[in-house]
Amino acid sequence: MRRFLCLAFGLGMLSAGPAWAQATAEEAARLKAVLEAWMPSGENLTPAEADYIVEKLPSALVVGRWQVEPDGDGYRIQSPGVRFALARGFEQLFGTIVLACDPDQIRATATAAGPFALSGDAALSCRLENADGSTWPITAESRSTTGSIDPRDPASVSTDVILDRVTVGSGGAGEPARIDRLIISGGGKAAANGRSEVTGRYTLEGFSAPSPSGTGTIAADRIVYDVGAEDADTAASAGAAIALARRLAGLTGDAARTAGDDPAVRALQDTLLDSSAPTSRQELRVEGLTTRTPVRTLKLDTFAFGVAMSDLDRSGVRLTIRLDTRGMAFEPPTPYTAWIPSESTAQLTIEDMPLWQIVGDSMLPGERDPAAVSRLLSESPMRMHIESVHLAAPEASLDLGGMIASARDAVRGQTGNLRLRLTGIDGLVKALQADPKAGQAAAGLTMVQVLGRQTTLPDGRSARDYDIVIDPSGKVLVNGADVQALVPKDL
Repeated sequence: MRRFLCLAFGLGMLSAGPAWAQATAEEAARLKAVLEAWMPSGENLTPAEADYIVEKLPSALVVGRWQVEPDGDGYRIQSPGVRFALARGFEQLFGTIVLACDPDQIRATATAAGPFALSGDAALSCRLENADGSTWPITAESRSTTGSIDPRDPASVSTDVILDRVTVGSGGAGEPARIDRLIISGGGKAAANGRSEVTGRYTLEGFSAPSPSGTGTIAADRIVYDVGAEDADTAASAGAAIALARRLAGLTGDAARTAGDDPAVRALQDTLLDSSAPTSRQELRVEGLTTRTPVRTLKLDTFAFGVAMSDLDRSGVRLTIRLDTRGMAFEPPTPYTAWIPSESTAQLTIEDMPLWQIVGDSMLPGERDPAAVSRLLSESPMRMHIESVHLAAPEASLDLGGMIASARDAVRGQTGNLRLRLTGIDGLVKALQADPKAGQAAAGLTMVQVLGRQTTLPDGRSARDYDIVIDPSGKVLVNGADVQALVPKDL
């Protein structure tokens, strides 16, 4: 969430305050205090410390300080610059990509209603920096900033930045990404105890870009990314991030391996996490998605993915995850198009996930150990409730529900009970058996077919039901049968 705020500010999204008369130094100080509450100014850091914040901490690097100066009947505001890593956690897929934005210029003008109105049209100055040292500039043919800032209690900020005909990348050897219109909206309101409620939205209209593989294209009519958080303490978060970077940057050998044993480091980790919003949400919606490769085109009418987080503390967190897709189709169609889901819905709730410790460990020097994360999850009381999973294809469907729980004493580290219903599996088995290249797939699916308990649905269709149990001994039972004992050795 703080990353969104910093990007919003870095693109020039903030400031204002009231007074019809000549601007004053006292009012400028009040406006600056409001801005500092949303995004504290940066401090002088070494290059290693600055890189540590960007690469290892759940925070953004703020470069420079807020400046608010009286200017006639209004105020001239310069925001700090910002740098932060995009796609955190997906570096293996996309590499390390850093978004960097230079300081921005905005004007705040008093209004009769009380809040200050924001305006700005300075040229955009942002870029993407890649791990290989290359840089992709972000340019826009036109830009306008509007919004308001109200220093009265509770202080609040709202902004809209509109960028038209945006390109990301210089062209060069490849085509840049293009966006017909990019709208960045942000808002925040002071809450109790120095914390804040923050919302933000990115809207991309007319998006097109080369695919990450470099062998196709990806395009969308509209992409909307929404974020929101309650009770975030941005000042405490920024201070803890800077202090951690100063302690941990540049550590190697034994000092790096034992950094997590330092009580001062652990206290700063806890401060950084405790200052994060205990309740937050992220939602991504894509409309009119088309991906093209030399051999096939995928089209999707809508794609929606959302994560809601609540009750974040040292004991765990509650996550609700939802996925919806509509209108998926392949061109040209495959022999199995009738069994490929054209619509899907899934909703999961995860309770008592040890996110506090996982994120805390990721702040330390060195690479994250996937085995250590898996071990931490298995030793926690985490439970995943599969509230609903529904996949619908023209000739088939899948419905899944149930619960999987971490169990320290279980052989697999988990126990669970699931309920699965498949329709159309008989037709798919026949189609696979008729395909000389699908013999192994046909054999595997035939075993799944045999394990199912056949039933007839009210509409007359045949379905197969599966009661799945993961027991503490490590067995996976499907309708009472031990799957491992039934699986042929060559599958």
